[in-house]
Amino acid sequence: MDRASYPALLRADTERLLAAGEGRLDRPVPTCPRWSVERLLGHVGRVHRNAAGWLRTGGRTEIPPAPAGAAVVAWVRDGLEELTEAVQSADPHVDEQTFAGPQPASFWVRRMAVETALHRIDAELAAGEGTTPVDTALAVEGIDELFGVLLPFRALGGAGALGEAGSAGSPAGSGKTMHLHATDPALAAGEGEWLITFDADEPSVVHTHAEGDVAVRGPASDLLLLLWNRASLDRFDVFGDAALLTRWRDEVTI
Repeated sequence: MDRASYPALLRADTERLLAAGEGRLDRPVPTCPRWSVERLLGHVGRVHRNAAGWLRTGGRTEIPPAPAGAAVVAWVRDGLEELTEAVQSADPHVDEQTFAGPQPASFWVRRMAVETALHRIDAELAAGEGTTPVDTALAVEGIDELFGVLLPFRALGGAGALGEAGSAGSPAGSGKTMHLHATDPALAAGEGEWLITFDADEPSVVHTHAEGDVAVRGPASDLLLLLWNRASLDRFDVFGDAALLTRWRDEVTI
């Protein structure tokens, strides 16, 4: 995806998130234990502002706490506008400063588009009225980001992706391999395939069609949700050592 494609997805998923959450602020979020929808919305408002701060200043900035109650909805919308302005003002030809060191100029808007899509799914699950799949191209980008940026950063002992508490691991050092195959017809050959090798230090990944110790086939959106522990295995065709997937779900939290 090019940098110009992310803002519309970010805005659409933010609005879907708010539509699912408004009027249901006290509901528990099944995919975020101990969180209510109100806390989920507050988190999204914070991470949008945090990303905007990185884009403006090149570092972390102090973020005010989210307001309580129904006011959080407008606060999230204000945070989206702040982030949108920061993205538009950033030089698209200059690397961005991030928690994981300098990254390409699309880093923050992609990070926020993926983050918001995942939390929109969380809000829809809390609402109990069905979920809308993550955009296919964005889901592919989200999987690339997970293996290319987030897990390597965590393997080095990094903090939460946006300064929030969290931890991550993988079936590290096992030498096992996992092949993911997105079945979306719109994807070009190889574009939606990943071979992940769990090396001693961090997972390595290549886009290729190959056999793994375990292979998982399904739509790109579902694969992204699986990797972020937001989808059950019964959605997928699984071949080989399914215990490796169970180990992933037990060990990897982001």
